[in-house]
Amino acid sequence: MVIKIFSNLSEEKAFTLIEVIVSLVLVSIMAAIAGFGFVQITQGYIFAKQNSETVQKAQIAMTRIDKELGAAEPETSTATAITVAGTQTVSYTRRASRGASTFVLNTISIAGGLVQMNGTTIGTLINNVVMDTSLSKFTYFDALGNSTTTLANIRRIDVTLRVIGADNQASDFTNSVWINESY
Repeated sequence: MVIKIFSNLSEEKAFTLIEVIVSLVLVSIMAAIAGFGFVQITQGYIFAKQNSETVQKAQIAMTRIDKELGAAEPETSTATAITVAGTQTVSYTRRASRGASTFVLNTISIAGGLVQMNGTTIGTLINNVVMDTSLSKFTYFDALGNSTTTLANIRRIDVTLRVIGADNQASDFTNSVWINESY
């Protein structure tokens, strides 16, 4: 009877070096693809968050401009509610508070990439505004919808803002404000 002490290596179950290397390469490729996917998802989330912040700021600024200009009214029967009507600046009078007999003069301006009320007194409504007068501006119209620069005829003001958001993407915002004047 012969006892076999050594067995053939071909009978043993094991991985070869080539199999291990191929497995590591395949796992690395799958990990890289999964990592790239996570990076894309994260970048998309950050982009969406930054753009939603830009849109929210612009909507708040437009709402404030709408409320301010909508409250414009002349101080006297011979005055006009709009006192300065420029492409980058509009000045107007309105009551100091609801029902008050005193009036205040406010100015909304588009300058230096900012939309501000009364300079820095009230503060910045929004930043990152494109400073091209064909893109960010005030436009004035009379009661019939015709463009006008005559202060006494202004009944509607169109406000247009181009704001830069995430990845330098520009978003345009336009609003029409009706001036509630009675002459």
